[in-house]
Amino acid sequence: MSFVFKQFKPMNRLPVGFTATTNIEKMKDFIIKFTNTAEKEVKSVAKLRAWLTGSFDIKKIDTEAIDELVELAEIAEDKSKIALIDLFRLLVLEENQAQYILSKHWELVQVCIIGYLSAQDLKDKEARVIQNYHLACLKFLANIFQTPTGKQLMQNEDYGKELIQFCTKSFMSCNQKVIYHAALVLFNHLLCYEKANKKSI
Repeated sequence: MSFVFKQFKPMNRLPVGFTATTNIEKMKDFIIKFTNTAEKEVKSVAKLRAWLTGSFDIKKIDTEAIDELVELAEIAEDKSKIALIDLFRLLVLEENQAQYILSKHWELVQVCIIGYLSAQDLKDKEARVIQNYHLACLKFLANIFQTPTGKQLMQNEDYGKELIQFCTKSFMSCNQKVIYHAALVLFNHLLCYEKANKKSI
């Protein structure tokens, strides 16, 4: 039996993104409450709190506030962890913010997403919080490909391998939505991967 492989030519030529802001106020309130309870465990939440209670402009956040947000994400658990990564999902849609988050804080992906979820039992049907967090993380990863900076960053061979391995592990989840979104992240990566003989998107 012989196999004939054709060039990957998706009908959708743009990366899939998740831009919904339906529950953004609920997210903000949840994060404000978490900053109040967790401020003694981190260096500072002053810049982040000022932004949350001030403009709360998703398209404009200080780098200091992002630093504080990352530190909170590292200690957060359960629903707080979901709310924080969901906020990052929106922040990486803006070019300047994506550049800062992805270049300076790639450990957010390595530790808070890949490392954390790799240590979980993805087949546990009762672990609803983990499944919801997993889903939120995949939406964040999909949004990395929405900016030129994100697309360029993912040309890095090591980052690409980490992403592929994580998505492969995500296929072991008992949650069909998680599996579907892992496939979308891989689709984005394949769509945006550039070689000398492949035009950029």
